[in-house]
Amino acid sequence: MGLLADASEYCKLPSKILIMNWKYALVFLIGFSILSCNGDDDKDKFDPVEQALIDDALLIEFLQTHYLTEDKAIDTILNNETSLYSLVDVENIEREDIDYKLYYYVDKEGIGVNPTINDSVHILYKGFLLDSTQFDENESYTSGKSWFHLPSTITGFRYGASKYKSGMRVIYPDESFGYEQAGNGIFFMPSGLAYGNSGSRNVPVNAPIYYFFELGRVVEADVDNDLVKNNDEDIDGNGDVIGDDTDGDGISDYSDIDDDNDGILTRDEDSNGDGDPRNDDDDNDGIPNYLDADS
Repeated sequence: MGLLADASEYCKLPSKILIMNWKYALVFLIGFSILSCNGDDDKDKFDPVEQALIDDALLIEFLQTHYLTEDKAIDTILNNETSLYSLVDVENIEREDIDYKLYYYVDKEGIGVNPTINDSVHILYKGFLLDSTQFDENESYTSGKSWFHLPSTITGFRYGASKYKSGMRVIYPDESFGYEQAGNGIFFMPSGLAYGNSGSRNVPVNAPIYYFFELGRVVEADVDNDLVKNNDEDIDGNGDVIGDDTDGDGISDYSDIDDDNDGILTRDEDSNGDGDPRNDDDDNDGIPNYLDADS
């Protein structure tokens, strides 16, 4: 969710998680169509910069020629309806030195908090191609595809989800549950922020896509359960935990149970026992033990 580095982080996760004591393991119910765990099938002579321009033109054309119906569906403009293009906001996102644009529409803002792109979320969604073909959805908050760890999803989904606030959890008379006053809307992304020139099982190569989205709940994630939350493992301070890799082992710190590769689990480098390894520096060199292989 071609196939991007975000999901390769998730695909690497089990190799280290499996060596943890079972009671520390953290399980996420992930929808496979948003995850990107396939290999990198770059096509010969593919130009990602040119494709980004093509995708943006396609998205603009789609947004200018379609409108939002009263029942919150998307349809083709035939009678001077208000275009989606006049309703959306845009965020510029740079990935691998390429500039992309994510278009998003907020129908309801929500009453809770916005997730960062590093958090976990409880959501409802439907994914579509620009020809209106639906390629994915989850049916309810109790389905197996309702909890997502955002760093394991495609880039456009991470940033799109961050535009909405969570709702209020409610229990219904039949003992099912849902969320009221949850943020919802639609976000539209180029293929470079989606499945790129590799595509996925249900998405063709180089296909811009869009999602209807509702955000129920946000959890500040600690995916490797090492007592350091994902957002606190953003070592370079760029807001994105992917690529922050203290020990250079190819696994970003947020999913690495031994961040400095010294043979001591990060959670076990909490020498003062306060539940936070970030403030433990036994050799007083200004580097916390869990990031310092020499401590």
